[in-house]
Amino acid sequence: MQLKLTWRTKGMQDIDLLVFEEQKIAETMKILIDRGFLEEEAEDNIQYVKSMRTNNQVNTLLTYREANIYSGDILELV
Repeated sequence: MQLKLTWRTKGMQDIDLLVFEEQKIAETMKILIDRGFLEEEAEDNIQYVKSMRTNNQVNTLLTYREANIYSGDILELV
């Protein structure tokens, strides 16, 4: 199943994405880095993202399903 999410990064415009719920959060970050939306250092420095819906930090090694992230959620880089 696909999820529609918003990624929020400091100093940049929000990014709306469609991702699969079985995809790892880190895989999405890698794609954003490859496309120039995130700096390369983010892959090594960022281990958690914050779900604005639940106000919880989740590990980037989890899938969206494992992290209880649902369509419409806003993820902020921590």
